[in-house]
Amino acid sequence: MTLGWLLAAPAFSATRNSSPLLTYARMRGAARESALALWWYTGNVWGKPPDAIARLLFKVQGLTFQRLTFTPGGGIEQHVAGRGWYADAGTGQPLETWTNPLTGETVKPPHIGSLARQSISPDGAMAVADPARVDTFDGTIGGYAENGDSVWMTENFLTRTKPDAATGAVGTTSSLSTFTARRADLDNAASDFVPCYLNYQSLGTWPAWMKMGGQAGVLSWQTYGRKVRGPEEAPLALRAWIENRHPGFLGDPGI
Repeated sequence: MTLGWLLAAPAFSATRNSSPLLTYARMRGAARESALALWWYTGNVWGKPPDAIARLLFKVQGLTFQRLTFTPGGGIEQHVAGRGWYADAGTGQPLETWTNPLTGETVKPPHIGSLARQSISPDGAMAVADPARVDTFDGTIGGYAENGDSVWMTENFLTRTKPDAATGAVGTTSSLSTFTARRADLDNAASDFVPCYLNYQSLGTWPAWMKMGGQAGVLSWQTYGRKVRGPEEAPLALRAWIENRHPGFLGDPGI
């Protein structure tokens, strides 16, 4: 499967290695333009009411596909599709139901399903391509740093949703990603794969499915992961769970 992704697209041009946007594309996406890249991640989700310390609510794990294509104007169009689970904070097993320790109410987690399209301009500014529910979106690619053979880049976006038609509620999220790779891997234009690592944090309002009943507070994701060559490098239990719930997704994520 992985070779099929790579052979279908040309390699990124080595002449653009000095471009921060190309560096981002090689870190975030596949080594060949318009090919699929795949990320595995895991981590914790914390909840914090006002005037209380944060507490671990549940764990997460998932796979996210990326497809990055350079546009004629020198920017990038990015497609994202992912699937994953919410898991018990103690056992790490996927949740079918979850008793919210902040309210005592038992709810059914929707699990993780992402599908997005974003555009990135040559100066690193991001925009959502489908802004139907988004009131404010402030996204940037940047935060470039290099030390020794290590390179870091950030992808940050801040969102505010339009009021919900039924409840009037407004959601906000701050999503902060840091990607890490080796300079030698980034500069190797002949390579069919650029290893890269992810550290992600977010801070946002309670999601509706938690049924917080108007209680104030914030939800914070703390995840980490790496780019993988294909689904076979992800944990077997996760692959089996995704294939059972979303048959065919791992072979064709639809982006």
